[in-house]
Amino acid sequence: LAVIDVNAPASFLEPLRLGDSSDVDVGDGVVALGSPFGLEGTVTSGIVSALHRQMTAPNNFTITDSIQTDAAINHGNSGGPLVNQQGRVIGVNAQIESESGGSDGVGFAIPSNTVRSIVTQIIATGEAQHAYLGVSMITVPEGAAITEVRADTPAEKGGLRQATGTRTVNGQDVPSGGDVVVELDGESISTSAELQSAVDAKQPGDVVSLTVLRNGKRRTLEIVLDTRPERIP
Repeated sequence: LAVIDVNAPASFLEPLRLGDSSDVDVGDGVVALGSPFGLEGTVTSGIVSALHRQMTAPNNFTITDSIQTDAAINHGNSGGPLVNQQGRVIGVNAQIESESGGSDGVGFAIPSNTVRSIVTQIIATGEAQHAYLGVSMITVPEGAAITEVRADTPAEKGGLRQATGTRTVNGQDVPSGGDVVVELDGESISTSAELQSAVDAKQPGDVVSLTVLRNGKRRTLEIVLDTRPERIP
């Protein structure tokens, strides 16, 4: 995302207004605008197919709470708005999931509330900073299992432990031997996406209380979040 300072009279501009992505429901009608394959001003329509999806950004970090839509999105749509039926921007088109390389009806948009937060930071300070824990994780029946603790990160300094093996649950191998996060600051964590969203809602320097299951026993760790690096190697 970028913020552009346009040197033009306000009367020359008609900005789109940001909507509240927390009010979006599955099934809502949407319109995607963009320039797929260089075809400027292309408009496609569809619905919100799902909410709370996860996207992997080019820097290998996860964008949580993404909006999935079946409105046709192709190369050239990225950065264009996803608009609701009231004409408010509820997302910024970002990615597609496709085996053909073109639109297969599975597109993703960064939610407008994430856009608003990032843009506000860029305007105020010139950059957006994100809180960082420093782990990889996966959802298991108990919560968010830590599969990797990266070196020299808040997670390592705070004493989080990564999985050391696997176990079989319902015919599937899941991590074992490491910490499973079940609460952050007293709020229940049942999936890896919930843990990521909870960290994303914090600021660098915040101290968070993580409740984990370790060898079947609950433990509480106090961890100071850091500023997220530019990318994961």
